[in-house]
Amino acid sequence: MDPYKFLEDFENKAGQMQQQLEQSQEAFANARSRASSDDGSVTVAVAGGGSIESLDLGPKAMELGHTKLASTIMATIRKAQEQAAREVQESMRPLLGDGAAMSFLNEQVEAGIARLQPDEEESAGTGSRRGEAPEMDLGRNDWDDDWDGGDRRRFGGSR
Repeated sequence: MDPYKFLEDFENKAGQMQQQLEQSQEAFANARSRASSDDGSVTVAVAGGGSIESLDLGPKAMELGHTKLASTIMATIRKAQEQAAREVQESMRPLLGDGAAMSFLNEQVEAGIARLQPDEEESAGTGSRRGEAPEMDLGRNDWDDDWDGGDRRRFGGSR
């Protein structure tokens, strides 16, 4: 084998891998996902790493009540995070190919998505999740008027 040809091929392959790495890094950095609840009351945008970038509540959100609104927000966040995880996963395919490294990444993404899903107790409507105390009704508080009466001045920092 010609050592010069071997070195040239090696350098070409290294350059291609560098380009694929840069493309994957850019795709990862730019990965974003946006999800809305089925009724359109909640919209969430997350970055590729799963961090929440925005949370928008539509007019219908205030009609849901605090418990249903909270569960709708959480479900929509999970949906957006799952979409972002799958986008990141696919952004790595050009770099990793379909070999063992991609299989490992797929397993990790699926395990992470499984952790995002509510457990059976929460889905059944008990409102509690593993390791958390059950939800307690501590009675009426000052925040109730803000939500029910439409007065949101307190949330803006002034009374």
